[in-house]
Amino acid sequence: MGEKGKAKKLPFKVMKILPTPQIEDVFAIAVGMDGELCRLDEEWNPIEAFACPFPSPIEHVIIINDLLIATWIDRELLVARMGAIRCTKPFQNGAKRGDVRKARNIQNAIQPAGVAWSHVLDAEPLGLARHGDGFIFILWNRGVYSFQSNGVEQWRAPPPEWPDMKNIPMSQESVDICVTESSIEIWSRAGGCCRLSKEDGTLIGTGSFDLDGSLDKVEAIGSNRLLVLKNGHVYWYKQGKLLCEATTSGPIQSVLFNGELNSWYLAGWREELELMENDFKRCENQEVVVQHVRSNDQLWTVTNDGMMNHSFLTE
Repeated sequence: MGEKGKAKKLPFKVMKILPTPQIEDVFAIAVGMDGELCRLDEEWNPIEAFACPFPSPIEHVIIINDLLIATWIDRELLVARMGAIRCTKPFQNGAKRGDVRKARNIQNAIQPAGVAWSHVLDAEPLGLARHGDGFIFILWNRGVYSFQSNGVEQWRAPPPEWPDMKNIPMSQESVDICVTESSIEIWSRAGGCCRLSKEDGTLIGTGSFDLDGSLDKVEAIGSNRLLVLKNGHVYWYKQGKLLCEATTSGPIQSVLFNGELNSWYLAGWREELELMENDFKRCENQEVVVQHVRSNDQLWTVTNDGMMNHSFLTE
């Protein structure tokens, strides 16, 4: 890596950095706020000029081997796409938004540029997670789907339900997917957890957590579950029992588990935080922290001004 603590300017405002350890000569993929994609080397420098394969923001994105699987959504145009792009070659620029606006029927639907495969979606995707060499996603009011990385469906399951929570607002709205060693967990906005079989999507069971607010995202590492609310409050469960909780000053953009120290790095609202079993470390930042990224022996922050800096948490 470059000099410790040296700031790096990214080519655009970044939503997410995705490491690509299985792609030769490509260290990571930068995903922009407006759907830009750019391959980066190990010094966080662009390998070539960035491109925008589809003229709308990327809602969900994961890496499977050398494939980038993404969903693109334009809520104003009511347009949604899902597709896969190989990261071994430069990304391509796609159509303009005006062209997508004109091609509204499915027969003439414009697809993202350079895709290995793509599908028009007739409902909003609510979550996307890797499952082995394939992936799981949810479509609003349609159900849960398991696909191979080549875009072929493996199985589908009905929309998850939490019957015991029907009187709670937002209780039936799916918000995140976690693929664990034993099952697939679908989480609802009100804290419900629905467990499905990884083999065929059959229902294993449901449960719920008592939350003081609306669930935004969940991270599952082993027996650890970090539940992040929209207001920035976080709950850390281990083996189903509440280990600790903390309140932050605003929304949490992303979380990263530190297995060596058994702690969580939280990308907060103009702050970065580390949640430990018996402590809570907080460092102010002038910008909104979008993500923490590990590289070799360094921890970096990605901020919403398109910069990468060495994290204050490891000083």
